[in-house]
Amino acid sequence: MNQFGQESIRYLIIDGHSLIYTWDYLFKLHQSNKSSARENLIRRMTNYQDITGERVVIVFDGKGDVSESMNDENGIQVFYSKSGITADQIIERLAGKYSKTRNITVASRDRAVLDTCSSFGADAISPKTLEELLEKAEKDLEKRLA
Repeated sequence: MNQFGQESIRYLIIDGHSLIYTWDYLFKLHQSNKSSARENLIRRMTNYQDITGERVVIVFDGKGDVSESMNDENGIQVFYSKSGITADQIIERLAGKYSKTRNITVASRDRAVLDTCSSFGADAISPKTLEELLEKAEKDLEKRLA
């Protein structure tokens, strides 16, 4: 709750490639089609945002195509790092800038990134923990729809 008694919006910042390399099904997909692995992650995390109301930001290293629907007010935010800047640096900057005023969780397999973001006040979770949260949210939705 914020100072006005309203529930604060939660933000989830994800190291995209960290999840792709950690989640088995995405890693297998990535080996045959990198863009399909990214699109699958984006689609699944969009569903997570829709189910939970938590705002999702995915950061990838390198270039990529981002459709307008993924950047609109209702979609998740997807960033690709520019040359000379890593996704880790962007994630750390976002956590450093916003953790004092927003509820932020960072998901990455990189312990140094998680430690840095935690030092700024963000919650830090592993890709495995995020996968469990995602599966729980999907099961909760299935129960509500049944």
